[in-house]
Amino acid sequence: MRMQEPEQGQQSGQDWQAGQEYSEYRAGYEGEYETEQKIYPRDERRMQGRTLGILVIILAAIGFFPAVAGIVGSALVLEYGQGPAEVLAGGVIGLVSSIIVMLVFVALFVIAVIALARPYLIRGRGTAPGRSSSRGTSSEGE
Repeated sequence: MRMQEPEQGQQSGQDWQAGQEYSEYRAGYEGEYETEQKIYPRDERRMQGRTLGILVIILAAIGFFPAVAGIVGSALVLEYGQGPAEVLAGGVIGLVSSIIVMLVFVALFVIAVIALARPYLIRGRGTAPGRSSSRGTSSEGE
């Protein structure tokens, strides 16, 4: 199927021949399309990474409090447990598992915060976006 002459061909300087297939004509523009396709996926990946990092921070913060509650509950069972050995064993298992879960949540939280802050620390040399990079040399108040 042959297409009519596209208007973009005249603007960029490449002439479309009457006997030329559109796919052949379009092949001359592959370099332009490739650069556009390389730019947009990078931005999309950044946005997905930021969203994932924020989600991990929120979920880790929410999960931290039940882990602390599990530690407190297990400590109460071990402190005031005057029952059979199974109750004390359950308290020990609950205490150990709550400590492990709390450490996992803290580790996820720290890793997500570092991953989100890393690009700003590398590019801005430790300054937040919008702040000047000169430290200690303030012209304000002079």
